[in-house]
Amino acid sequence: MSVKIIECTSPTELFRHYDGQSEAQPAYIELDLPNGTLSADYNAEVGNGVPFTVYHGQDRRYGIPVLTADAANRVMKEIAPLADRILADWEEIWDGNNTVVRLGEDARAAEDEIEAKLGVAHPYEQVFGDEDLVGQWDTAGALTGQEAEEYGITADTSDERLEEIEAEILKSLADCGDSPVAVCAGLDVYLRTLRDDATHQDDEG
Repeated sequence: MSVKIIECTSPTELFRHYDGQSEAQPAYIELDLPNGTLSADYNAEVGNGVPFTVYHGQDRRYGIPVLTADAANRVMKEIAPLADRILADWEEIWDGNNTVVRLGEDARAAEDEIEAKLGVAHPYEQVFGDEDLVGQWDTAGALTGQEAEEYGITADTSDERLEEIEAEILKSLADCGDSPVAVCAGLDVYLRTLRDDATHQDDEG
């Protein structure tokens, strides 16, 4: 059985930063053993909880940094032969309480190779360059405080224009670093706040 790769389609698909959290959600590559698929995603659970299918081994997760879609797709293609070995060498058993997965000897060896390749096993090497990572900025480091004047944000600025301004700012941030894409948690809220402030000033005037 050959693994089927489900490719990422959005450049920042693996980035998710929930309001109130200090960091973005962890990302992973997942090998779904029953369905024979390889995919990449972020952990949607705050606190890094996992589904029972992960806990019991049917879904194998391998931690990765927040990669760009191109990098994640490249890596999945690189580890696909190892995933094929795992798919060919596993079984489900009853452990007395639950149905869990038991890997065969070659599958365990292939999984060790995947983890080493991704840098999540000893010697824990950094295997990804900045060009593979989504460039993450916070508003304090990304913004000057002069965006209202620079981009002409007023009470009449449309949602569509705010989205264009956000895209322009993110492109400028990406141009500042080695990553081809950039994200800035809270940027959209900041721009809407500038418009709200302009509305309030008009009302007071």
